Amino acid sequence: MENEEQFSTDPNENAKIENEFLKLKMNAQFGANFFSENVLPPEIENSFLKNVLAFEENHAKAEYVTIYQRINKPDFQPISELKSEAEVSNALNELIAVLGQNDIRLDICDGPYPDEVIYRFITEELLMQEIEKNNDFGTSVFIYEEFHPNHKADIERITKDFLEHWIDRDVDGLGHELASDIITAQDTVISIAQLSSKLVRFFESYQRFNNLDYVIDEVSFELSEEGTSMGHAEGFLVYTAILENSETIIFKGPFKLYMALSYGYWEVVYFVMPGFNWDN
Repeated sequence: MENEEQFSTDPNENAKIENEFLKLKMNAQFGANFFSENVLPPEIENSFLKNVLAFEENHAKAEYVTIYQRINKPDFQPISELKSEAEVSNALNELIAVLGQNDIRLDICDGPYPDEVIYRFITEELLMQEIEKNNDFGTSVFIYEEFHPNHKADIERITKDFLEHWIDRDVDGLGHELASDIITAQDTVISIAQLSSKLVRFFESYQRFNNLDYVIDEVSFELSEEGTSMGHAEGFLVYTAILENSETIIFKGPFKLYMALSYGYWEVVYFVMPGFNWDN
């Protein structure tokens, strides 16, 4: 801070007060919010906050250009002028190389997609994105799916994560896939905390689960501009539950996960899993 204003004669207390002042300042200027489960020593937090403030101030004063301008306006052929898959692939590789030479990277999470799709995206969309003119912070990374979400792949990935957390009896892990409000089999709504209590009781009835095997038969979704976008995944699974006395119970049957799209992310709002009873 300018002039190193003193709020207290106690250095430790002074740092604490200054930290709160810095947080308020960044919230007012940049909308920054700070959340941490770890309590840092005041002097370390103070240094961190000052670095963040310097970054935000530099970022706010930065001059912006398009990516096309940043990479010095290279010549490239429109997709309509490329006559074969080989020409598209070569043009794509050349363009990705130019981006890389200018510290710009495109990540693709749910591919592979045809080279034609990615080349069209780069030349018609990505190159028009604005970016800081001067590269002071290393490689700029763009993700294709942030521009064109692959909802089917997202739902399938969440389903796999849900099933893996289920077999691990990992209630906290399941919380990453579950919505904050859950619909029950009785068509009522409960909080994720209430569901977590049900899951803990269910999981603690067994020593462990193992031998998970499953197949996802169907993934579908329906996007809505007015209401809630919904999706689901269903299939068949089997797993073994081990009791405290070492006896085993084999749970098998169809499963189904119902999901809603919230702030760009799919969340499980209701599920059917062999062995789990919503009444318990």
